[in-house]
Amino acid sequence: MGSRIETIRHRALRSYIPLNVTLELTLACNLRCIHCYNFDRALSYHPTKEREEELTGAEVHRILDEVREEGCLYLAFTGGEALVHPNLDDFVRHAGRSGMMVTLKSNGTLLNPPTVQRLAAAGAAAIDISLYGADAPTHDAFVKMPGAFDRTVAGARTARDAGLLVKFNFVAMRQNVDQIERMIALTTEMGIPYGVDAQVRARYDGSRSSLDLRIDRAALDRLYRGPLRQFVPPADEQRNSVQCACARSVCGISAFGEVYPCIGAPIPSGNLRKQSFRDIWRDSPALNSIRGLRLKDFPACETCDHMKYCWRSSGVIYANTGNYTGPRVFGEDWVCMEAEVMHKINDDAASIERPGTPAGPVHHDSLE
Repeated sequence: MGSRIETIRHRALRSYIPLNVTLELTLACNLRCIHCYNFDRALSYHPTKEREEELTGAEVHRILDEVREEGCLYLAFTGGEALVHPNLDDFVRHAGRSGMMVTLKSNGTLLNPPTVQRLAAAGAAAIDISLYGADAPTHDAFVKMPGAFDRTVAGARTARDAGLLVKFNFVAMRQNVDQIERMIALTTEMGIPYGVDAQVRARYDGSRSSLDLRIDRAALDRLYRGPLRQFVPPADEQRNSVQCACARSVCGISAFGEVYPCIGAPIPSGNLRKQSFRDIWRDSPALNSIRGLRLKDFPACETCDHMKYCWRSSGVIYANTGNYTGPRVFGEDWVCMEAEVMHKINDDAASIERPGTPAGPVHHDSLE
């Protein structure tokens, strides 16, 4: 089964099939996470949009049909907080009956037993839940809501017990960097897998204070030599490209109908209130421009000795620099530092295993 899925993913990349679509249902949210890029800290909703401008239920249903027709198999509903949308159950049911595997991206606080039972009955398959600390003081201070930690953990247990595929997503930041090991222990005890990301992005409103939350080199080195050592890629799993699946097998749709290369790369590529998804996906100049990129179009990456260890996110780079093909020469070098740390850790491990053997040169393959 695993090899078959990989074959499908590779075919989607080569043929530009939108296998994975993330649909932002609303920007409304019951939390105010301090790193969130989706709204202005000083406003209750969004700096340039009104809630009344969000996609209607009829528009969402039409879009679900259109993305499925173009080949979407994995659909994720996100927000804001997707669970605050009053028509979520109907959307999940429609997507599931159309043959798509439905994942919800959530903060977990609203996953009480009746809600989980409704979502499971509607056909939801998985839930990705954000966790920002190993205890209530840390997590609750981060999301600006007392009691959120207990509700999030309880919601994860409820969803797990209902048979949904649950995954925790951590964002490693200054506030929780010393709790990552405990966070891993918590998820292990619950029998729930986890993923970790240390890249933080600037906000859509133009403010950049969220970048102050990023951990420094020393902390990153401690994490990757310690509790996150498994995420340092071994030599035989290194990257040969800096191009990701954006606009190739992945895309995002905003709560206002804008189509993006992915939900994390808000490059307007067409609006579904003016064009069909098929026309945008196939003919958008912005999407086709990204598909045409080659390694030489990433000037900071082409000759970088650390490229094979890089977890570069085009969306984060775009948000932080305004340039999709950054980073370093455009002023964003945190991701370069992360790749350098991983490279050094791998070299250190190799020198211990093969003392006295010099490391070979790094050869960069052309971007396919």
